[in-house]
Amino acid sequence: MENFYEQLLQRSNTVKNRIEEDIKNLDQSKLNWKESEKKWSVLEVIDHLNKVYDKYLDNFKKTINSAPQLNGETQKKQWTLLGRLSIYSMKPKGQKRRFKMKTFDFFQPNGESPKNQIIEEFLEKKERFNSLIRDARLKNLSDLKMPTALGEKAKFFVPECFDFIMSHEERHMVQIEDVFRKMN
Repeated sequence: MENFYEQLLQRSNTVKNRIEEDIKNLDQSKLNWKESEKKWSVLEVIDHLNKVYDKYLDNFKKTINSAPQLNGETQKKQWTLLGRLSIYSMKPKGQKRRFKMKTFDFFQPNGESPKNQIIEEFLEKKERFNSLIRDARLKNLSDLKMPTALGEKAKFFVPECFDFIMSHEERHMVQIEDVFRKMN
């Protein structure tokens, strides 16, 4: 499991670095550019990711804090069928998104906040996410599930929920790259 968490952190930092180094300093017009009214701008994508973190970060924290310390035990990796399918459907294949999907209304971006606020909020939440991954390495999460955006009835094991969130972010990074390609 240690290798799994290390890979999660690497994937997470790849997204964080892309936002910090390449996107954060772009001007407002590039961040708000949309191919059409039905498509999202880069800033709307980041706003959407913030809303996802709003839904998941407290659940991660609560579940991880309630877990016992590992104390030398080995964490076993468990997955639900729904979790595996959800991760597969989110994970991009190369530079393409596997499936088009509509987001839940409560994850819809509103894009009303200033650019710097949306991006800084994302970077702060990303750091909290990374911290939770580091905390999870020390806890026995083998049998703990947490609720997803689908509610209490659809729960994932904590490691698969981390993987789901990362696959979701990577999917949206592909979407951001598509926006940049079409903009030029």
